[in-house]
Amino acid sequence: MTHVSIGRTMSRPVMGLLLAVGIFLPGCDGGSGPKLNKVTGHVKFENEPVAEGRINFRAADGKGATYSGAITGGKYTADCEAGSYKVEIMASRKTGKFTNTVEGKNEVEEMYIPAKYNSQTTLTKEVPKGGGEINFDLTK
Repeated sequence: MTHVSIGRTMSRPVMGLLLAVGIFLPGCDGGSGPKLNKVTGHVKFENEPVAEGRINFRAADGKGATYSGAITGGKYTADCEAGSYKVEIMASRKTGKFTNTVEGKNEVEEMYIPAKYNSQTTLTKEVPKGGGEINFDLTK
């Protein structure tokens, strides 16, 4: 009769895998990266919630990272390092006009948030340690 020891033959690969995971997991806990802070708030344009768009927090000194979050239903969430940021807010909406393309008719969208809030932003905000709420009430 042949004796097969499954426990012994399985344990070496399993132990090797556990050892590899144990070596690499400590670097995945975020401890060695920057401390991110949750920032939330609302985004309104002309007193109306921005239905859909994007918000970017760009390091004010131009040297740090850029953090981004989706705007949905006038609300956003972004994870950022504490510090000073230039803020860019982008959103587009359908115009009711159509163009003919190879794929057929496509509805034209327009960027309706003025450039002073995105490509030529004048918005600056400070993200505090621990994060918090930062709201944006934009006008023309």
